[in-house]
Amino acid sequence: MISKEIFGLEIKRIRVQKHFTVRQTALQGHISPAYLSQIENGNKNIPKVETLYKIAKGLRISENEILDIAGITTHENDKTDRYTIDLGEQLDNDKLLLSFEGKELSPEYRQAILSILKTLPDAKKD
Repeated sequence: MISKEIFGLEIKRIRVQKHFTVRQTALQGHISPAYLSQIENGNKNIPKVETLYKIAKGLRISENEILDIAGITTHENDKTDRYTIDLGEQLDNDKLLLSFEGKELSPEYRQAILSILKTLPDAKKD
């Protein structure tokens, strides 16, 4: 699981390698320079997919590349814009702020959800 800090550092590394400023990258991707700076500095969580695509546009990298950097797996044979995020890893990662209906999930709730998911028939590995 990738942390927001590692994600931000990788975005910054690519931007600097391409000799783009934060402002240039943000304007190309139609996002705020301040928001991009906060992402690069690890002060914001990894954005939702639509915003990742905007960052990719600003950095002039592919959508698949930005998804890989964010730790999101795409379905190569799927023609829709579906992607896979491992819910178990998300629930186990205490560095991620997870919420439901606007309320943060406590560690106890996370473990309860994970326990329930593990009881589902499809969750069992053969």
